[in-house]
Amino acid sequence: MTSRDTAKPASRVILLPPDSENLSAFEAALAAGWSPDPRRAGDEAYVSSELQRLRRDRSRFLNDLIDRDKKPGSEPALITHLFWIWDGEFCGTISLRFQPGTEELPPEVSGHVGYSVVPWKQGNGHATAALRLLLDVAEKQNLTSLVILCNEDNDASRRVIERNGGQLFRRGPHLSDRPQQIKLYFRLRPGTTA
Repeated sequence: MTSRDTAKPASRVILLPPDSENLSAFEAALAAGWSPDPRRAGDEAYVSSELQRLRRDRSRFLNDLIDRDKKPGSEPALITHLFWIWDGEFCGTISLRFQPGTEELPPEVSGHVGYSVVPWKQGNGHATAALRLLLDVAEKQNLTSLVILCNEDNDASRRVIERNGGQLFRRGPHLSDRPQQIKLYFRLRPGTTA
């Protein structure tokens, strides 16, 4: 469960809202060392603290997942639709962040889309399929243009984005990460992928 060598060919990928029925699969991924925040990949202290928080109060942890990133008092509110990537098993997370009535985001938010796939499911199309499904969600929210970022050296994420029609429009740092971490900025248009 920790190597690409054990990855299975991609089955049908779906997006599930986080729920108590499947929370143990999320927990198992954390216990195996996976980080739901790609910026914290390999950060054992962060993963351990998330696992402890989940085990201390499962209901509260789940509610925090569902309600995360909502910024009370900000105008307009930042909404996050978080989904679990699922192929019969937990594969990772993907989220759509937006503000109702605009396609603009607060400057500290690193794009409309964020995702993280567990290592043992990487390399077999799960992120590509999940992003394609998330574009349908974005279209239903009447979003016509999304920004998605990836690290400049993350060739796998770049391919995922490009396979979904992403067009590179900028290269540079982002406030959400270390200043020396160069990001690639892509624009995606929901409703235009095959």
